[in-house]
Amino acid sequence: MSTFSEYLKVFLQIAQVITILFAVYKFTRKPHDTLEEKHKALEKRVDEHDVKIKEVSDSLKQGNDRFRIQEDTNEVLIRSVFALLEFEVHYCETEQKPISKNLERAKDDLHDYLAKK
Repeated sequence: MSTFSEYLKVFLQIAQVITILFAVYKFTRKPHDTLEEKHKALEKRVDEHDVKIKEVSDSLKQGNDRFRIQEDTNEVLIRSVFALLEFEVHYCETEQKPISKNLERAKDDLHDYLAKK
């Protein structure tokens, strides 16, 4: 029985040494593991920001396309209004009717605007 007790004592001492070595290993790995976790979290945040930047960039491109389309539409409308004004002035001249001051001013304003553009 005493030999069993001796073997059990040696086994427990070896188990204690292994436990202490494992605790030391885990303790010394803790900073590395913590840094690795933080690094992964930062990589995830960077990836999220990259996606967000791409979305914003795509949105700006779409917005610029809308502005370009709006600019074309405005140009067509301005030309159409100018043509209507010209027609109205020409009509008044051919019918020998007086041209209203507002019509003449609108024509001049539109002409000045187009000249600046």
